Amino acid sequence: MPTFAHLLPPSWKTAVTAWLEEDTPSFDYGGYVVGEVQREAFLLGKGKSIAVLAGVPFVDEIFAQLGCTVEWHMSEGDTFEPVKRVATVRGKARHLLLGERVALNLLARCSGIATKSRYFLDTARANGFKGIIAGTRKTTPGFRLVEKYGMLVGGIDAHRHDLSSMVMLKDNHVWSTGKDG
Repeated sequence: MPTFAHLLPPSWKTAVTAWLEEDTPSFDYGGYVVGEVQREAFLLGKGKSIAVLAGVPFVDEIFAQLGCTVEWHMSEGDTFEPVKRVATVRGKARHLLLGERVALNLLARCSGIATKSRYFLDTARANGFKGIIAGTRKTTPGFRLVEKYGMLVGGIDAHRHDLSSMVMLKDNHVWSTGKDG
């Protein structure tokens, strides 16, 4: 059965490696202290309202690169009420802690985008709109893939992924020609 993860390009795992390298570019003093004892940690879905879970393949890869395993207690795209245990992660204590902040920040960002996307879609449908709800190209540099992924999980069209995706001439293109449109 297809999952949203099947939409990801072959190169996406290199982004995960870069995120981990950015978060710990040199010594891991905390890891030195906690060592390599096997532990179990819980990923909690928090927030103030019902949310949509998104970002599963990214979190899986973060912990896979650290030699940990993730057991999901719900499926990507499902909604949950805070506070909910969405996953259990098992591995060496220092590896769990190396992946914790990267995974939680990514999961919160991707799930937040999916939640807002689902809200826009549900609101449009409730008001009789039958068209396509599409995202914009106004994404965070270096994080576009995750943000577009969250839109798809939330049920809206990711639209243009980059400048090569389609021709779109706007007023600033007309302005740059020196003509009055």
